[in-house]
Amino acid sequence: MTTSPEVRESTSRRTGDELVAAVHAAAFEEITENGLRGASMDRIARRAGTGKAALYRRWPNVRALGLDVFLTTMSQAVPHSYPDTGSLRSDLLASMHSFTDILRGPMQTVLRELISESTHDPELVDEFRTRMSEPMAAELVAVLQRAMARGEIPTQPIDPFIFEIPDAVVLHRLLISGEVIDEQSCARLIDAVLIPLLERRS
Repeated sequence: MTTSPEVRESTSRRTGDELVAAVHAAAFEEITENGLRGASMDRIARRAGTGKAALYRRWPNVRALGLDVFLTTMSQAVPHSYPDTGSLRSDLLASMHSFTDILRGPMQTVLRELISESTHDPELVDEFRTRMSEPMAAELVAVLQRAMARGEIPTQPIDPFIFEIPDAVVLHRLLISGEVIDEQSCARLIDAVLIPLLERRS
């Protein structure tokens, strides 16, 4: 693809958030079309109308860039993983609906690719845990503390495995069958599994 001098001059002046947004959009298209292993930093740079050096100053490789695209999209679409609706059930439902709604689109491909690559990239796993898993777990603790204060569940220590159930079910369904769990199944998971476990006294 040939870029005109006018475009090169315009794109070279982009910095900060504007440049990052252009690179994210280009990386999303590239990964969706070619997968993480088939994606190229050079093609992403051309799609974004910038130099490859600008990419490597921020992201060491396509995997890191793909993870940044996914996590940024998640944070923009769902600023709070668990909204404060005033009800434990509603908090959990709203969180699962927001997450699964994102996965119904092309972002599903990016997540599947990241999960596949994470099997042999410990740094990718560490960054995913630091930037997404740990903040979401902290928000869930706050949700459960609010539910305890309202008297919806007993005030007692909670088995950490319970924190993993929603994401584990969503990802298992996505990876095994290629499907995104529907809203009815989200409600069944919360009503038949999560809330009964949380209501049980130790």
